[in-house]
Amino acid sequence: MYTSFIKLLPLVVCVNAQLLDIADVDELVSSAMLPFEQYVYTTPAESAIPVATVLAAPEKVQAAVVEAAAADTAYWLADIAHQGTAAFNSNPSGYNVFRNVKDYGAKGDGVTDDTAAINAAISAGGRFGPASRHTSTTTPAIVYFPSGTYIISTSIIDFYFTQLVGNANAIPVLKATAGFVGLGLIDGDQYQSDGNQGWISTNVFFRQIRNLKLDLTAIPAGTAATGIHWPTGQASSIQNVQIAMSAASGTQHQGIFIENGSGGWMSDVTITGGLYGANVGNQQFTMRNLVISNAVTAISQIWNWGWTYQNLVITNCQTAISINNGGVGNQLVGSVNILDSTIRDCPTFVTTAWQSSTYSTGSMILENIALSNVPVAVKGASGTVLAGSTGSSTIAAWGQGHKYTPNGPTNFQGSFTPPTRPSALLASGSTRYYTKSKPQYAASPVASFVSVRSAGARGDGSTDDTTAIQSALTSAAAANKILFFDQGTYKVTRTLYVPPGSRIVGEAYSVIMATGGTWSSITRPVPVIQIGQPGQSGSIEWSDMIVSTAGSTPGAVLIEWNLAATVGSGMWDVHTRIGGFQGSQQQVAHCPTTAAVSAACQVAYMSMHVTTSASNVYLENVWLWTADHDLESPTDARISVYSGRGLLVEGKNVWLYGTGSEHHSLYQYQFSGASSIMAGFVQTETPYYQPNPNAANGPYPTNSTLKDPDYSSCLGGNCNSLGLRVLNSKNVIIYGAGLYSFFNNYSTTCSTFPVPENCQSMIFSVEGSTSGLVVYGLNTVGTTYMIVKDGVALAKVSDNLATYAATIAYFTF
Repeated sequence: MYTSFIKLLPLVVCVNAQLLDIADVDELVSSAMLPFEQYVYTTPAESAIPVATVLAAPEKVQAAVVEAAAADTAYWLADIAHQGTAAFNSNPSGYNVFRNVKDYGAKGDGVTDDTAAINAAISAGGRFGPASRHTSTTTPAIVYFPSGTYIISTSIIDFYFTQLVGNANAIPVLKATAGFVGLGLIDGDQYQSDGNQGWISTNVFFRQIRNLKLDLTAIPAGTAATGIHWPTGQASSIQNVQIAMSAASGTQHQGIFIENGSGGWMSDVTITGGLYGANVGNQQFTMRNLVISNAVTAISQIWNWGWTYQNLVITNCQTAISINNGGVGNQLVGSVNILDSTIRDCPTFVTTAWQSSTYSTGSMILENIALSNVPVAVKGASGTVLAGSTGSSTIAAWGQGHKYTPNGPTNFQGSFTPPTRPSALLASGSTRYYTKSKPQYAASPVASFVSVRSAGARGDGSTDDTTAIQSALTSAAAANKILFFDQGTYKVTRTLYVPPGSRIVGEAYSVIMATGGTWSSITRPVPVIQIGQPGQSGSIEWSDMIVSTAGSTPGAVLIEWNLAATVGSGMWDVHTRIGGFQGSQQQVAHCPTTAAVSAACQVAYMSMHVTTSASNVYLENVWLWTADHDLESPTDARISVYSGRGLLVEGKNVWLYGTGSEHHSLYQYQFSGASSIMAGFVQTETPYYQPNPNAANGPYPTNSTLKDPDYSSCLGGNCNSLGLRVLNSKNVIIYGAGLYSFFNNYSTTCSTFPVPENCQSMIFSVEGSTSGLVVYGLNTVGTTYMIVKDGVALAKVSDNLATYAATIAYFTF
């Protein structure tokens, strides 16, 4: 009796002075690990309910719990005044950016079916769902879940440009009914009647899921069920999410299902039970801090070009990670990098189908992996490849695939000496790399925040907000306040200076949009956002915002980082979006692919510059994007928008986690005179219009002061933008790179697998006195030569064919 009753109550339970989630308590009770009589129940208002009362009058307890649940635990995001507007919406004054699901009828009482109410909260206001097959930046939304248990019987359908956010201080639960119907409790790209997903998965950008628990345990174990269906593109993230599933024999549950897309970022996810904790395939992805237990297979890698896993903790699963899909001779996994992880009580760590071959599918690197009671570390098609132990052991570095050290290719499968990690990049007292999850300020009261709109900025896309924003930045940092950018598009006409001590957070990707004569010169760059000034030191935290331009701004450096920062400073979910949105004046009507290069479509000098004075720069899930298509177009119409450079790093001690840089005319990433860089996974695409014009004769002239690449002597073929250039730098370690060139003047015939791979001749250049360079999991598309050193080709595609992308497991110089 008590087990089923417990499932009805949205309670916090204290057992031996330890707070437990209700699902965990239910598991303890049903497994008889703790006697029922030891439990003391408390409502969300923290008034004790004696066990005798629960047994004697459960209906009264239920009523008390429902009443107490109405007083939600405080969380600043819910409690702050929401003054944001969607500046380019057709009805900005009548459109709600922030939506509390309870305002749309959801109860969160653990009894009421809240499916319709939640979906209404998501869809209200003429928003764009997968059935519309339409993307738009004009309807951003945060859909907020107060604490409680929300019963759902069919899928929650995610819409474009949506953040699904729960109370970080009392994580709400989405609990499926036993008869739940749908692909996922949350469906990120619902399949339509024609059998296709609503959106092209590689074009689904700007969305998040945060602070939610998904409970599938009421669904029978033998019924196929999914927590989150998440085919996704860039600038998307899942953070602080728990998924509970059946661990019974024969379970058919899966926590996260990704079958396609071009992602992506995921961190701080805890999954229990299931046939698969995560069943995933995507072009590239970065996942960190996944904790998976009691699944049959913790991570099933369906396919990929490249994937980076960091800080995994996998416990009590039959197989921790499977990368053998397709089997010997048809392996569908290109490359996987796993680092700084712990695997416990699993018979097998990794299963693989790799074999020594001219093909390099199934490439894998393991670095700094702690094993405990894992008898088989790596299992191949014919048995054990790398033995584990029933005790404790550490894999310092082990890999398989093609290697260039620096010449090759050589097939290898075995241990190797790992690179020396720069001490400045490590967590204090640890051999693991430093990481820091996006701050959510859960413990900060509303009084800790200052609204930029309350400070006088309008965010309407037309008012010049420069003076109001600068004043707010200065005063907030001086008062140790967090500056809140209410949703809006904030037009600025001069550089915004971000002083040390700043903490900045946006609402549903608030936009700073630069426009005007300040940025009119293509040879005189001027920053839009200046983080610190040369010689300054201190801290900065910046999250959930977009920096853009409008009109002709060829001299705009969207973000310039000068600060010698304290460790822990950084940018999380901050993106540059150059052209292709309502208000940019660079949509398909302004910059069609059929037009000649015009000044009106030259819109950025550089996306981001980490200058020589900068240090301890932490970037996580940062996408630097020059638009290749019009986000407002129902047909995803291509556009030709021109920007000069992607990310230039000249500083030291830099972490790049899950970053991307796309469609800049000279390069996507350049590390010049830099030192101590940890990067993974880095993803690039070169401009679709190239070679018409190419990098050498494009609209942006080279700047010798910035040590721009000289394309006068590139190898034969199209001389297009570099994906990655490393010049006179030291101690650069890259854990996964996808450098892609899909188009030749908007035609994809040049990137047809496996030949011709000749969209351009070279895409990764190593030059000068570079030392201590290590690249794991290099994946390229559309380039003849994969690695070039000082004008000499070191690796070519034809030697490293793999999936659609060519792959090299290990390169060092």
